[in-house]
Amino acid sequence: MAGDAGRSDAAQGDAAPGRDAEHPRELPPRAWGQVARRVWQGITLHHLSLVSAGVAFFGVIAIFPAIAALIALYGLVADPQQVSETLAGVKPLVPGDVFAMIAGQVDALVAAPTSKLGLASLVSFALLLWTARAGVSALMEGLNVVYREIDERGFVMQYAISLALTLALLVAVAVALLAVVAVPAALPFTDLGAVGRLLARWVPFAILAAATVLMIGALYRYGPHRTLARKRWITLGAVAATLGWLLVSLALSAYFAHFPNLNKTYGSLGAIVALLFWAYASAFAVLLGAELNAALELQTARDTTTGPARPMGERGAWVADHVA
Repeated sequence: MAGDAGRSDAAQGDAAPGRDAEHPRELPPRAWGQVARRVWQGITLHHLSLVSAGVAFFGVIAIFPAIAALIALYGLVADPQQVSETLAGVKPLVPGDVFAMIAGQVDALVAAPTSKLGLASLVSFALLLWTARAGVSALMEGLNVVYREIDERGFVMQYAISLALTLALLVAVAVALLAVVAVPAALPFTDLGAVGRLLARWVPFAILAAATVLMIGALYRYGPHRTLARKRWITLGAVAATLGWLLVSLALSAYFAHFPNLNKTYGSLGAIVALLFWAYASAFAVLLGAELNAALELQTARDTTTGPARPMGERGAWVADHVA
């Protein structure tokens, strides 16, 4: 299927608008229409719904070990209780039952003795990290599907990269949480008056949004098995994925709040079903952003990978080695 698409892309290369674009902003309007059509086709071509379901399954398995590892990391430099306090700020973005489940687990971990949080045991933290990487590993496989790559990295290398990405994402979240707590606390001392109060209210959301864009961008760049893409060719997809995730999360939160039928249908499993559905929608948003990035790279004949410019066919990335 990918080979047929490649032959079709090559045959149409001469007629493709924007083939000399060095940056997505250089694409003409006609090119954006083709990009949008390619993204739409990619949803079916790459079985995005099915792949997202697989990512969601492993993501749900990984989420609670990831929370435990995050609290362990955060507790090294700050009070873990702040994680619970900061979590309340994102409550509107998470379905009620899902938030209650996650908040309950966070409260239990924060209240546990330090040794149970993995701070005193490297082995305990390593086990948490190993379990948490399941979601990242599944997402890496989904990104390979979207970018039409075959992951030929060895077993050890694949797990090493997924572990490194998981640890990097946890550190990024910990730093973002520290900023969310520290920045609003410092603003009252700047004597900005009403402006300072307004900033204290909205800065945390801006920090979390920026951190989400950076984390998704890191997944796009280092997750798939390909030559690294230039930042300009992954930023738009990361921003779109973040906005899509925010919109989907708000919509699901509102839906579950106003139509609480899950508990009637699934009983005690209602919260788990809500968590799975939210994880599925989140994975779909991230993979759709990657689909946008792949479609953008296919629109230009210029080298979209890092390093010196190479001719098409020698760039080490399928979407960079083909033009639509």
